[in-house]
Amino acid sequence: MIAFSNINLNSSFAELLKQEQSEFSLHQAVDYTEYKKQRLAFLEKHLDNVNVKALIDYINIYKPKIGLFPGSFNPFHKGHYSVLQKAEKLFDKVIIAFGRNPEKDERHYDIPKTIANRQQTHYEGLLTDHVDSLGYDVTVVRGLRNSTDFQYEQNQYRYIQELKPGIRIINIFCDKEYEHISSSGIRTLEKFNKHKGYLLE
Repeated sequence: MIAFSNINLNSSFAELLKQEQSEFSLHQAVDYTEYKKQRLAFLEKHLDNVNVKALIDYINIYKPKIGLFPGSFNPFHKGHYSVLQKAEKLFDKVIIAFGRNPEKDERHYDIPKTIANRQQTHYEGLLTDHVDSLGYDVTVVRGLRNSTDFQYEQNQYRYIQELKPGIRIINIFCDKEYEHISSSGIRTLEKFNKHKGYLLE
């Protein structure tokens, strides 16, 4: 059960809307479908208030811009976080999707506390199937380090586009200071205990 803040019934619609945006931001770790369901149930206790009724109408038609940031993230490092922060400036919410890549090592790193307040999903198989399973529209966010990554992602995009026509994908470059960081490089440095500076807390 989500713990929402109390509503001041003397608030204007603009004030209630501002509070709604704050609540949505505060509960980023909750799946949007569940958030919407519980939020409407909470607000419907005050149907006699005209501004609350207007807010309920707003939530019912509102479609937040949601990004899905997928990857094997083995581990989720500072370069990934750079991309995530940029994506969060473009979207109302960004879901971090931990995918299992059968061609890569099993993930054995803990999920950093830094991203604990974001919604996280886990999937095996095709990314397009995971997108469909969410039940609402998302834009896929792909992180890039350099032009080599871009060429790889361009080729992957063609497959994804054929599997799910109309899918939206954007590419975001990480900050220059992180463009050399890769999960495989970190795993190599870990063997010499030189990897911790690239990890998130």
